[in-house]
Amino acid sequence: MVIFSEIKLYIFQSEFSRTMFQIDYETALKRMKSLIATVLPDFYLDVIINPEMPYNRLINEFDLVYKRGGGNLLGPKVQFIPGGNGGNVAIAFAGLGAKTFFLSRTSPLGKVLIDFYMLPLGVSPIISQTGEIASSIIFEIPSEGQKNNVMLSSAGSVSDFSSMVLTQEQWSTLAQSDVIVITNAQNLVIEDLIEGILNKIKEEAIISVDFSDLTPHKQRINAFHSKILSHPRKTPNFIMGNENEFLLLSRSTSNSPSFATKTLSQEYPSIIFGLHQAKHAELWQDGEKLADEPCFKIQVLYATGAGDSWHAGFLSAYKMGFDYSDATKFANAVAGYKISIGKVATLKELYTFTDTHNQYL
Repeated sequence: MVIFSEIKLYIFQSEFSRTMFQIDYETALKRMKSLIATVLPDFYLDVIINPEMPYNRLINEFDLVYKRGGGNLLGPKVQFIPGGNGGNVAIAFAGLGAKTFFLSRTSPLGKVLIDFYMLPLGVSPIISQTGEIASSIIFEIPSEGQKNNVMLSSAGSVSDFSSMVLTQEQWSTLAQSDVIVITNAQNLVIEDLIEGILNKIKEEAIISVDFSDLTPHKQRINAFHSKILSHPRKTPNFIMGNENEFLLLSRSTSNSPSFATKTLSQEYPSIIFGLHQAKHAELWQDGEKLADEPCFKIQVLYATGAGDSWHAGFLSAYKMGFDYSDATKFANAVAGYKISIGKVATLKELYTFTDTHNQYL
């Protein structure tokens, strides 16, 4: 998912400027270290393919190979990385310094891969090994100075991760968490998972949901409204998404992402809706815009994981005590760092990043 599209490089100042945030680095670090974040349930093994050719040429090459009965296209760059919305959010939380847990169900091989990728990055996985691994093949295709990604995914046991499959250890982890993030409508029982958590978790816990791409799940949107957004005991505190996701979730005939997000916030006034887009990000609650902040001008080198990094960045800043405007700026910086540098930022790197970059879209 791409949320930044500018091709210009950041302008580096010769000396660090005063931080753009009201909370200084030392205070933020202390608060971040006390944060307990738990994310579930989707981990994917992502195979990233950069064909290093424009879309039309790639389609033509595919067509030629197909028509000759099959064959090989030589030269694309291939990476194997941890993926899935939940996995990406967890890694971003851990990078910023939160005590981070990741809950999932996969195969024994999936457990090995999760440990291999997540443990060195500071994530503590709590995994049931009774399922199947999820995986994606992702084409990152250059387009007018940015990169668009096309994914082919197999959801494995992500597709049936209900509250009933949570182990006692996983429930205990949820019970101690300050922030809980639930992701991805490729889980075909995500309604049950979220309902179960909303019914059992302490009132003061922050719960945030990202349905991800809703295009294949349009027939389920009414159930998301009735079972999740209207939950009688506790609604999610935040719903995060990009323009396409909120246009679908709102059931609006408007083509305006801002109007769709405003409409959602009016219908569910207790929920804050975070809209991240290519040039700016907005927060809405009860029909009022809480924040609207531009994204940084960057050179986009990587197209995957920006929205998930934004999600973790915003919730981290919110729990550190940033106001809505600063939290949105912080989230924009976390996402911008991810897709321009190619890894998740530490809190120190993030503060340096924002101190030395001052151009916006």
